[in-house]
Amino acid sequence: MKKAAIYARVSTGKQAAGELSLPDQIRQCVKFAEAKGYEIAAEFVDAGVSARTDKRPEFQRMINMACAPHRPFDAILVHSQSRFARNTKDLLVYKEKLEANGVSLLSITQDLGEGETADVLRTMVGALDEYQSKETAKHVARSMIENARQGYWNGARAPFGYRTYAAETRGARIKKKIEIDPQEAETVNRIFRLYVFGECETGPLGVKQITTTLNGQGFKTRDEKLFRVQFIDSVLRNTAYVGEHYFNRNDSRRGKQRPREEWVPFPMPRIVEDSLFYAAQEKLDRQHPLKTPPRIVRSDVLLTAVAKCGECGAPMRKLSGKSGTYHYYRCSKKFESGKAACKGVSVPMDELDEIVLGALEDSVLKPKRLRKMTEALVSRASERNEAFAARRGQLDGERRQAKRQVSELYRLVGTGEMSMDATLSAHVKGLQEKVETLNRQIAHLDRERSLPVENIGAEAVEGFGKAVSAALRNPDNRAFARAYVQALISDVTVSDREVRISGPKAALLHQTAMFAAKGELVPSFAQEWRTRRDSNS
Repeated sequence: MKKAAIYARVSTGKQAAGELSLPDQIRQCVKFAEAKGYEIAAEFVDAGVSARTDKRPEFQRMINMACAPHRPFDAILVHSQSRFARNTKDLLVYKEKLEANGVSLLSITQDLGEGETADVLRTMVGALDEYQSKETAKHVARSMIENARQGYWNGARAPFGYRTYAAETRGARIKKKIEIDPQEAETVNRIFRLYVFGECETGPLGVKQITTTLNGQGFKTRDEKLFRVQFIDSVLRNTAYVGEHYFNRNDSRRGKQRPREEWVPFPMPRIVEDSLFYAAQEKLDRQHPLKTPPRIVRSDVLLTAVAKCGECGAPMRKLSGKSGTYHYYRCSKKFESGKAACKGVSVPMDELDEIVLGALEDSVLKPKRLRKMTEALVSRASERNEAFAARRGQLDGERRQAKRQVSELYRLVGTGEMSMDATLSAHVKGLQEKVETLNRQIAHLDRERSLPVENIGAEAVEGFGKAVSAALRNPDNRAFARAYVQALISDVTVSDREVRISGPKAALLHQTAMFAAKGELVPSFAQEWRTRRDSNS
């Protein structure tokens, strides 16, 4: 008795359109097999998978078994040819492969016979199935885009921190909207806080450290699994948490991003404040291997990216001598190109570290000195806030103008008045990058304005100085010490004659106010905001 396998398939979109169910396909194939004298040897079912691609697990398992030397069945039964493939090329390739191994492909509702005429008809049916599939995909895509424009969530899982709910019912269709999941949202906020601020005396944590911390504290993903580094990284980069989300952004079939003008903005409820989100983006940029050398990102050297050669201005690099017994800061230009490039300087690492830490303690962190400096800054608080407000207004105006320009360009492209060539695409990208930069600048200003600098008291100032001194001298947490050095110092310039240390007054005020508000050290830094005009030498 001849043996046959049954292959049944539905795609999620088609099920919604009311096509044959999986059990009905199998039932009809079994009835056909009984009538034709076949014994059912196996059943293969792909649920919710499109036939426009051959990347279907059960389909591939079936093909592999059909082409095996022992060949467990003589025919494959499908309800219709479109169940097997909606891609003409795949239909012809796999049918030929099966026939070469003595296995027939039989459609129980499309008996086209055998021979050359049947092959031509089969190819025509396959082409029509492929055309119908593409046309249906277009209609579904248009429907989903309009659904998103109306504020309804399309089928995919909501991002971590959100959940869907049934907003209304239209016939048999349930229209869903998005809302915040309080428990997951708290985890999202925790991830951002750990990345930007850290907790207690840890200093800001890296992505891997956050993963380890959350897993160690018993936090779980939505699927009750452990967190992974890739998951934490995707959370930190997801603009949905500040209300910016787009539908139709990626082409899943081609595995690439669609043109920007095809994206559909989808409003999301905010989970993370701008100031926290863009502080995280600044840190991500600094730690990106294509933007910042890995030795700077991961270094535990106290003055990494701060110490500079007084002769040529090149960064000072760690250099070890005598099999790692001694460590020095040395001009990187001299190290790479020799004395002809720079005569340079070389300073024992411990010696320069001690000079810098001693200077911070004596000239900045002593209670009397620190009170004098912060009082002078607080006395100008109103002037500072006025300047912040004026700058904020200017930046906000620039951002609105850039957004209007982008919207107008997309409108012109959409109406056909302009074409999206390489030059225009580059211009739009430049405007989008400008908006992103302005977002970060505005978020930083808002963060600074929100600090209650007028309420910094003598007790908080003294407590801050003592806490920072203790942290800088803690040999067990060099990362925390390095975070504070980079927060308070912009340059350590080293020459044969002197060591010049400079840092922004605004950063000192910021850190003191953070301590006064939170009662603990929270190193926060953004070096691009430091200017020479407000530095102490």
